[in-house]
Amino acid sequence: MRSDLLTSSLHPIILGWRMFCILWVVSFVNPTSLQAHDLHQSTGEMEWNAETQKWEVSLTVFVNDIELALIRRFEKLLFLEKTPAAEFDTAVLTYLTTTFIVTDAEGIPAKIEWVGRELESESTKRGDPTLVLYFQIALPQPQGLHVKNAVLHELFEDQINLLRCRRGSAEKQMMFKRQGGAILYP
Repeated sequence: MRSDLLTSSLHPIILGWRMFCILWVVSFVNPTSLQAHDLHQSTGEMEWNAETQKWEVSLTVFVNDIELALIRRFEKLLFLEKTPAAEFDTAVLTYLTTTFIVTDAEGIPAKIEWVGRELESESTKRGDPTLVLYFQIALPQPQGLHVKNAVLHELFEDQINLLRCRRGSAEKQMMFKRQGGAILYP
């Protein structure tokens, strides 16, 4: 009985201590992951492919930001260069399913299908590498959907996510801030 009381009352403390230890190790194992940059922004494009009946999405994020988001979400070390590709990709997909949400006109969330990722070589040369995430979203109708892009909002209060949506000749620019909600795409 005493041990149950002790573990149940310390559980939040133990989890907080565990996260502290993980972040402390991260600072030594991969110091670039904790380097801050002034710009907290992601950019993306979402285009309707009439042949496949899917939205094709490319989302560009800073590598150190996505690594930090994954480490916090999964409470384990996940680095682009050190984690097996399948494990890293699964973690990113799981993260996206809760932060990049597209719903149809009835409010039903669409499933995200992972396509892959690509490290931008030019950004690596500048010293602040970015990663392009590619995925698809299948929806029976491309009209009347709501898009919510909350990627990295849990990390930075000033995070801004820019997204350009195109369907044929129609195009809409969207900007998502931390306090904002989903945006209707007609």
